[in-house]
Amino acid sequence: MQRLCLLSCAALLAFASSTHAQTVVSANDAHSILQNGVQVLPHPLKPDSLSFLARTPDGAWKVRTSINVPTSVIGPPTALTFSPDGKILVVSAASKPDPEAGKIVPDDEITVIDISGAEPKIIQRVASAPGATTLRFTPDGHHLLVANGKSGVLTWFRFDGHNLSNRRVISLPVSGFPGGLAILPNGKRALVSLWQADKVYTLHINGDQITVDPHPLDIKPGPWNIQLSKDGHYAVMGMLGHGEGLPGALSVLDLSAEPIREIQRTPVPNAPEGLDISPDGQYVAVVSQNGSALSPTSPLYHDRGIVTVFSFSDGHLTPLAQAPGTLWPQGLTFSPDGHDILVQGVMDRSLLTLTWDGTQLRKAGETPLPGGGADLEKTLR
Repeated sequence: MQRLCLLSCAALLAFASSTHAQTVVSANDAHSILQNGVQVLPHPLKPDSLSFLARTPDGAWKVRTSINVPTSVIGPPTALTFSPDGKILVVSAASKPDPEAGKIVPDDEITVIDISGAEPKIIQRVASAPGATTLRFTPDGHHLLVANGKSGVLTWFRFDGHNLSNRRVISLPVSGFPGGLAILPNGKRALVSLWQADKVYTLHINGDQITVDPHPLDIKPGPWNIQLSKDGHYAVMGMLGHGEGLPGALSVLDLSAEPIREIQRTPVPNAPEGLDISPDGQYVAVVSQNGSALSPTSPLYHDRGIVTVFSFSDGHLTPLAQAPGTLWPQGLTFSPDGHDILVQGVMDRSLLTLTWDGTQLRKAGETPLPGGGADLEKTLR
């Protein structure tokens, strides 16, 4: 009994230590699988979860501990985010199961989790708007911005370090599934991509106030996940397309231009999802579905996604390496030290670790997740 207590205490201390340093988390959707290219409920139905990850001695990352938290594969794989101080984690759910009806329905739930103590602790659940997906804190940590794809609106919350409040609904000039979000380092501007409308809107932030610039960047097909360079000079955005199974692309936007403009587009395999810029800013990695979300009877179907890595310099992408990904991939992130690239799979419920040395991708291992990997994020604090 004493030995068990010591082991338990050691695990809690390890968790507390890691949350104050470098944390990688996976949000896992257990209520969505694909059947002939259509999302349906699995049987038996299990709860969604949030997993805290750790690198093992053999180099592969795996689940260290998990808690039950609603989440969803719908939307870009960016439905979780850390507060700027790294003490709070916020997770959204764009969909949920309706077991009685036997189908997946929209959800609006946001879960706030305190990860500053010995164990992760859920401290708040609030409603956003139907289809709550990408979440982004302002750099000062005083507000949270949420893209709500299904309802076509943004929501804007105050944040006091623990709780969200004063929800405001922000309408956009056109409908079109707001999905990707990015807030610039100065906290005065943000971007939102409208996947179905093929537009990117600029948002202006002034304290509690946020307004939408009426003149968007028209860009197609299907602007999706948005990631920023550290200085906020450039944005790299995945062009998802609209389900045709066609090749995808990455678009580089110059945010210092007025208005913002696209300065490069480079092809990637079908439907880019998870997208990240390395901690040192030198590389961009993206995982594409590569037809793995299509019906297996489709001539465009493949049973694996594809990971592509680019060098990134002065706003220019140059392809460097590719490797097989997961089945119906979603989230992708560099490890906090930049030496690994982690990729989630929904259908195979797996976490793939690829090592990256600046030249080559090598598979270090593949470990199970408690649900379909839907969103992936890290903090460097």
